[in-house]
Amino acid sequence: MTSRSWFAVGALAMGMGAFGCSHEQKAPPAHAAPAPVAVREPAPRARPAAPVVADAPKRKEEPSIYFDFDSALLRPEAHDVLQKLASSLRNRDTGALRIEGNCDELGTTEYNLALGEERARAAQAYLLHLGVPKGRLQTVSYGSERPKYPGHDDDAHAKNRRDDLVVR
Repeated sequence: MTSRSWFAVGALAMGMGAFGCSHEQKAPPAHAAPAPVAVREPAPRARPAAPVVADAPKRKEEPSIYFDFDSALLRPEAHDVLQKLASSLRNRDTGALRIEGNCDELGTTEYNLALGEERARAAQAYLLHLGVPKGRLQTVSYGSERPKYPGHDDDAHAKNRRDDLVVR
């Protein structure tokens, strides 16, 4: 071979070494990191109270049903209120009911809106079961945006976990 050929072979070998497979086999870590866990952090408790809506005095006369913390299950006393309301709606030819789902101030805005909707739909499903036509029922969720009872204690929180039943 000529010196030119050897030079070309050497250059080719060096070029392939530069672009060849360069990864090494690495040993796994001695201690595997644990998988991340999603944690629901409660919202800060010291939020300023949201203003009470202007029509609050009228709304106190309207029936409400209450829920346990972080729940959309109807309590037994809610069944009694909803049965009376269903009877009244079935006996009238007109009138509709707006079920307004509400929450306490604990939790995120998104979570409370979803829970308020779930609570309103639970009451709606029970009323449908009692024979109230679906066209006469409407649900809306206000989450924690419309507290009826001011305060940041357990009593106010319990009273704000509710569905307001607004007959129109």
